[in-house]
Amino acid sequence: MKHIGIVVPSFHIPSETFVVTEINALVKTGHKVSVITFENLNNSANLDSSVKVIIIKKSFGAAAKFAVFKPLAVLKTAKIALRFTSISATSLLGYGLNIAEIIKQQGISHLHCHFMHAPLAYSIIASKIAGISVSSIGHGHDVYVNDTDLKLKLSLCDFSVAVCKDMAQKLSNYNVGKVELLHCGVDLSLFSATPNRLNESVKLLFIGRLVEKKGLQFLLPAIKKLSKKYAICLDIVGEGPLMNDLKFLCEELGLDKDIRFLGRRTPLWLSKNTSNYSALVAPFCVSSNGDRDTGPVVLKEAMASGIPVLTTKLMGAKEIVNDSVGFKCEPSSIIGLETILTQFCELNPYERYAKGVNAKRLVANKFNASSQAKKLSSWVQNS
Repeated sequence: MKHIGIVVPSFHIPSETFVVTEINALVKTGHKVSVITFENLNNSANLDSSVKVIIIKKSFGAAAKFAVFKPLAVLKTAKIALRFTSISATSLLGYGLNIAEIIKQQGISHLHCHFMHAPLAYSIIASKIAGISVSSIGHGHDVYVNDTDLKLKLSLCDFSVAVCKDMAQKLSNYNVGKVELLHCGVDLSLFSATPNRLNESVKLLFIGRLVEKKGLQFLLPAIKKLSKKYAICLDIVGEGPLMNDLKFLCEELGLDKDIRFLGRRTPLWLSKNTSNYSALVAPFCVSSNGDRDTGPVVLKEAMASGIPVLTTKLMGAKEIVNDSVGFKCEPSSIIGLETILTQFCELNPYERYAKGVNAKRLVANKFNASSQAKKLSSWVQNS
């Protein structure tokens, strides 16, 4: 089976659990996997011990030396590099040659790049020089905001992966390259807890970066409107640039006693504690610059923990959550969030429990990382 090089801008980022989950699942299918990254941030306790993390070192001397061994491939690839508008051909060839050297040294036979911005351009150039196949997977900002040269990148990949139907449609509209649909999977072994919350009180959990597209600016006023009728408390897990603004909004709304900001928590904490909540609330919206969540893994991880999900009808969220496991409303709607919160609060404890059981079953059937990795493996092997 092919030795896959997973290319990511930085590794590892705790909030991007889908990367490590995919790597481990690919290893279990029989692939040798290496991580190729521009920045090694920290070690992942969950990463399979067989996986090597390799840092791309910028060296024009090494690039020139490697180019001597493949002059024709470099000349042909230089013509491709000149077609890019967002990155200079010199930079593309320099980093491309550095990555090509890693490919040769490690015996890598396929590059799979997470995120479709600059690292994908470097990966494409490296793959052409090295003479191996290359694929990409989009996630959000790289498709809907920073999408320069996206059509060209799609045309040069052996296949590209979309994480939800709306993204697959957008990529297909370019009418170039091969586009596959694959929802990010969940490692079910990390979420072994069974649904256990049979309480009248409503204890909600939010997990994510505190940025505009997560929609907390709409959720907090909705909770305020219902606070006289229902006892709702909310724990917010995550950090981000809107932290102080959201804390101020809580104080202004008089919700500071009902809402706690817990800061960052590890994936291990989340896998052990999520099942203690009544539901996950994820009020996703489209930010002012067009950024959005596309195939939110956090929804699947909450469902794998056996709790219902309250979210919006945005991108992949509407494909992941159905009426048997939670409630959905229109994005950017305080009234909509107020409605689904009311619907959830008026369920009896057993009805909430039943939705949690359904959620756990749905993830196991549709979003198991092992099954998703087998699909990806087949595309890699045939590329």
